[in-house]
Amino acid sequence: MESDTSGSRTSRTAVYMPRDLLVGHGYMVLRVAQSHTHEPIGINLIAWNNLGDTRFIYVKSSRKGSTRNDIEALSRLSKQCRYPGSPEFWILDKDGWTRYLIKAGGAVPLTEFS
Repeated sequence: MESDTSGSRTSRTAVYMPRDLLVGHGYMVLRVAQSHTHEPIGINLIAWNNLGDTRFIYVKSSRKGSTRNDIEALSRLSKQCRYPGSPEFWILDKDGWTRYLIKAGGAVPLTEFS
């Protein structure tokens, strides 16, 4: 799907790109509709593989809002242990993807896909 200037289409595109990347690395991926979440910030993708690795990923385009506020909200979720493991935050900007592992105290940059 091509990105255009409409916010919803850009958001959907931003979610489909990491989904395809994860599938290419052997993950099964479930997209979570934002309207069905009870969290102040929602997880967009849940991904798992045959090795028992499960990822809870929040995806956004850098054109939408404050990254710092998102990291703070995700850190609060991590403190509450709402997900098995730590959520990840993937941001799409003009240079590609920037990915973070979210911990209770903040974000740790992920440099390689593992």
